[in-house]
Amino acid sequence: MKKFLILALLIFAVSFHVEASRLDSYREILLSNSYTIKYTNVTPAPRVTNKDRVELYGKSGLAAEENDFLTNKPKSGVITADGQNKYEEIGGKVDGKELYMCRLSKNGEDFFFTKYKNKESERKWKYVGTRRNRVVANDKNYIAEILDNESYGDADMSRLINAILPNSNKNSQQAEYKFIAQGELPDGNFYEDYRADLGGGNVEIVRYYFEGDKLFKIASASLDKTPAGTEYVRHYIIQIAEFSPAPEESLLQLPKGVKDETKRKKSKEA
Repeated sequence: MKKFLILALLIFAVSFHVEASRLDSYREILLSNSYTIKYTNVTPAPRVTNKDRVELYGKSGLAAEENDFLTNKPKSGVITADGQNKYEEIGGKVDGKELYMCRLSKNGEDFFFTKYKNKESERKWKYVGTRRNRVVANDKNYIAEILDNESYGDADMSRLINAILPNSNKNSQQAEYKFIAQGELPDGNFYEDYRADLGGGNVEIVRYYFEGDKLFKIASASLDKTPAGTEYVRHYIIQIAEFSPAPEESLLQLPKGVKDETKRKKSKEA
């Protein structure tokens, strides 16, 4: 019996290493802080208020009616990083109109701006930060980022990408996702499943889909219970267009024509 248990543990350990290997390469990409991720969240959150628009952070710089058109619609995003420098955008295209909320973190500062096109025929992007073609940097809040953990675009994408990272990279408030299964689907693609216990009987199961070793989709289902005991399930689907170790350097600087009007203190010479 003892030999059987030892053998079973060895088989489990080996199988876990093999099963998790597809996701391991993406975990390493994230930990390197050198990557480009392009995705579409095809299951936006149900509308709760009339203020749940497309903003990534803060204000868009546009009138409410201009950035309200993407509410409760699929949204695409880009995240690229090279060391401490990082760029995120969230937005989409509806009836020829495009709008993206953008955040550029560079040299310890954050720049927030909107890029948009009002018609499909427009070739050039328009930019609004503090005003048209102008931005002012905000000091990067590293403490807040540590508490909230790393952001990867919208809230759903951030949670499902953070689930890939080792538990040692998460704060005590974040759920731990544990490997539970893997397999091959009838279409020849592979999957890996992870589970998180969210407390109060709430759970989330996340499935990462692979074509060979290429991650192309993330799906999850979460069971939530209200204080009154009502249960509801929400499903999430993220389509991955790119997840590569190559940062898109052109995005890690302010767009051409956008002026930085930040008033910085001059360092005193020794």
